[in-house]
Order: sequence, then C-alpha cells, then structure tokens
Amino acid sequence: MKKLMLVCLLIGILLGATGGYTYFTLTENRPIIIWPTYNREGAYKYLVSSYNSTLGLCYEYSGSNTYWLTNDNVLASYALQNWNRTVADNISETVKRLAEEYSLTTSPIGIPLNTRAEILLGYIVKSLNETEGVTLASYHGSTINADVATNSVIPESLLENYSDLLCYASLNEWRKQNNSGASYYYEKAKAMWDGKGFNDTATKHNGFYATYKLGLFYLTSKTLGKKFDFEKDIIDRFSQCQLINGGFVTDYYGNGSYPSGAKTNTETTSIMLLADIPFIFVYY
Repeated sequence: MKKLMLVCLLIGILLGATGGYTYFTLTENRPIIIWPTYNREGAYKYLVSSYNSTLGLCYEYSGSNTYWLTNDNVLASYALQNWNRTVADNISETVKRLAEEYSLTTSPIGIPLNTRAEILLGYIVKSLNETEGVTLASYHGSTINADVATNSVIPESLLENYSDLLCYASLNEWRKQNNSGASYYYEKAKAMWDGKGFNDTATKHNGFYATYKLGLFYLTSKTLGKKFDFEKDIIDRFSQCQLINGGFVTDYYGNGSYPSGAKTNTETTSIMLLADIPFIFVYY
C-alpha cells in the first residue's frame, strides 16, 4: 500500500511540473485511476498572452478590442501575482491610475470597487448592489470599460435566484464573521447544483450554464471550509471547460458542448485560477 501511495505521489509531482493537475483514486486491490482536472500553467499563460503591454491591460477575449477594469483586470492582476509579478503589477498600476483618472469608487489602495470583484480580494462590502457597464475611454482603437456599482441594492428576493450572487453574499458574510449568514447563502447556492452546473434563473433563461459559477462555488466552499459531495463533478466540468489555448470558455451546455458565441475570456479564466483546485487524493 505504501509503495502504491508513493507511486501516486510521484506521478502527481511529475504532472504538476508540466502544469497538469490530477485527481486520483486509490484502493488496496485496484490500479490507480487518474482523472485530469485542468492545466493550471496553461491558464496562467492564457492570461499573460491576453496582456496588451501598450495599454497595460488584458483584453476581454482573444481578438477583442475591449478592455474591462472590473472585473477582468482587477481579477487578472490578483490571479497572476504568484505567476508573473511584473505583468500583475503593471495591470494593477494601470487599473489604479485609470480608476483615479475617471473618478471611480475605489478601496483605500485604489482598487476599483463594484461590490463583486473586491469580495474575491478579501474586502467586505456593505451591500451587493446592481452594476452597470460604462465606457471610460478609447485608446489606440480599443475601448476601456468598467463594471460599476449603482446605488440600487439588490433585493434579497432577487439575490437568492442567482448562484453567483449567493456565493458573493456568503463570502461577504463570512468575512464579517457572520457564520450563520454565510452558511445560509452557501446552502442556497449549493441547492442549485443539478448534476451538470448551477441551474439558477440565468441558466433557466439562457438554456446553458455559466462556467465562472463553478469557480465561484468552489472558492466559496474552500474559504468556508465546506465539504460537498459533487466535488469530482465540478472538477470534471473544470476540465471540460478549458480549451487548448489554456483559457476557460464562458458557457457550456449540460452535454459538454458550448453555445454559439461562447469564448474563452479573462474574467472566467481568472476566477477559475482563483478557485485554486489542488491535487486531490481519495482513498476508498
């Protein structure tokens, strides 16, 4: 048994060195079964390849001339901190400079706030508000936008219809040390899992699932220290939603195919990286 465990560990180290992350199961009498999760290194490289050094920002998706401060570049700068600090810092400085130039609401250190992205960066917000996209400027044929919070607080009845908002609310309550509130929102989001994805109001309307909601839920579960019995299913979906370019596609159908117009993009890939799926060893 010890020899088998050692082999398992060595395989994991070798795959990790090439950017592959693997899900293992192991028993006394059966061979090791390896399920691939996702190529973390490829996802990092995707974000770096999305970086436009002239603008100091990552584009929304490949071929796009649109650049979003929030959430895309705020999250990308955070996700890249331990991979490419130079690019991460360049993005951060650009975001802060533009936020000041266009008088966006910011944190004490200049990060634009919209009651979404900052929650993933560890901030506490007073309330989850509605957001709207605004165009800040055009440079070199490209458009720079920001998703900003309005003064309208999202009503509780609406918030509970969307798994992503429930995850944000859960994380926010947890950081306020309101464990019962954090668990309440978490369980609401968890109940929306239908075996293929988070089947909330948006999914029912669109007919497909949003990939980033997988990452948000996984990150929320890990932060709260929650266990859930469909972890492998989520990890399998992670793998299916990463394309050969390293980025994660924005949406998917339950059968694993992608809707017309679905693309890999900066925001989704950043959230999936921030979810930080580790090597997982399961022993039966």
